[in-house]
Amino acid sequence: MSLRLYGGEIVGLLGLNGAGKTTFIKLLAGLLEPDEGQIKLLGRPLHPATVRSAVALLKEGQPSFSEFLTPRQCLLYYGHLLGIKNLEARVAQALDLADLLLVAERPLLELSFGTKRRTGLALAYLKEARLLLLDEASVGLDVKSVATLRSALRRYAAQGNAVLLTGHEMGFMEAVCDRVVLLHQGQVRADGRLHELGKKYALKQFVEVWYEGQPTVGETLEQQDGLVRLKLDLRELGLLDSQRVRQVRLHQSILEHLLQEVDRVEGRMA
Repeated sequence: MSLRLYGGEIVGLLGLNGAGKTTFIKLLAGLLEPDEGQIKLLGRPLHPATVRSAVALLKEGQPSFSEFLTPRQCLLYYGHLLGIKNLEARVAQALDLADLLLVAERPLLELSFGTKRRTGLALAYLKEARLLLLDEASVGLDVKSVATLRSALRRYAAQGNAVLLTGHEMGFMEAVCDRVVLLHQGQVRADGRLHELGKKYALKQFVEVWYEGQPTVGETLEQQDGLVRLKLDLRELGLLDSQRVRQVRLHQSILEHLLQEVDRVEGRMA
């Protein structure tokens, strides 16, 4: 496989289970060595010293911090280990960028899973890692935590850093990623911005609508107590009488459609 990551962008790595997403993350983090080929970081072959200084990894699950430390204490502890200069000021800046100032003095055992994940993100800020890797970025997060993490990731990328994340929550991936890479059996099968991939694969976004009365557009899925459940192209939504619309929900995200389409094409070629 061949893939380039650029500073300032957030890239989503997608694929069905077993596609190779976590393996690729581990290769970039120096936890595995490639059987063949070469990985370069900052234009140079990957080296353990470069990984330690320039890569930050947030794996799926609970961050490995002492529950009795506060976010500030965590950053100070790891900052001393890393030999970071002007540590107090750098920690304050990292806490601010990760939106942690309001909880910086509270023990982690009192904080939510999402806040602990952002403490890991603050450590990446403190380390000034040029590449941030997140495996299953949004797993276990509630709606508020997802929104906060999304904002923090955008601030991180805006500083010229590259972010590569995996996940199965397609709504989160669509909202945060500048670019999407789709893996299938360890190979890159699609790579581009969401609107580019939508055009390339002729993807359409559909919504489901509960509608009162008889609609003139869309596909009828069921009828119940004078209401009709419709499936229609997102562009057709404006053709309905808004006064008769009772409920609207996204039928399928573009990324879900993309995964299915690539899997279908690859299955046909096998």
